[in-house]
Amino acid sequence: PEDDIPDYPVTLFFTKEGYFKKITPQSLRMSGEQKLKEEDSIVQTVEATNNTELLFFTDRCQVYKTRASEFADTKASVLGDFVAAKLGFDEGESAVAMIVTTDYKGCLLFFFENGKLAKVPDSYATKTNRKRLANAYSEKSPLCRVYHIQEDQEFLLTSSSGRMLLVHTGAVAEKATRNTQGVAVMTQRKGHRLLNVEPFKEDMLKKPARYRTKSLPAMGSMPAPEET
Repeated sequence: PEDDIPDYPVTLFFTKEGYFKKITPQSLRMSGEQKLKEEDSIVQTVEATNNTELLFFTDRCQVYKTRASEFADTKASVLGDFVAAKLGFDEGESAVAMIVTTDYKGCLLFFFENGKLAKVPDSYATKTNRKRLANAYSEKSPLCRVYHIQEDQEFLLTSSSGRMLLVHTGAVAEKATRNTQGVAVMTQRKGHRLLNVEPFKEDMLKKPARYRTKSLPAMGSMPAPEET
């Protein structure tokens, strides 16, 4: 039973290449640099507890559900677990995002390379303990980023064209179907795609108003000289 899982603070690390590490605060304090494969980098660092549920979204529109407690505590000096091997992914399938949740409240945001955003109320909590869910998100366009939010907030979107746009998720309606195509928020010119999305913090831009817009979708603006 779940109650038997020891709960204690851990920091979770997820890398671009799909490696995962769970490290206790004590071990983290004593450790040096994070060991990674040559081309790899840490894309997510989350302070959580051992009981936390983990959702690993893959490049095949599937999601694998597990818990932090299923992984052994480790240290910075090792590569960690290769998620695809640990969770038994299909041949050639890769983990592209990790979502950490305790209660499945809030919304998941799927930002796609075509500039669309799907806002899905958390429908990933399953009655049965199914490890894998298919059709976890839309396959119409490659996935750019996934975020889990408790309340609406602003995100900074950057296109491969260099344009930037601030989007408030309150402007986008929720869709209950997991694999909804989403709503167009950032128009992409031919040959360009949504490159990056990050939660917006006030100190990111000197003139945020320049990148806000009254209506969506929008192209966004090229960075002002003072932003570069």
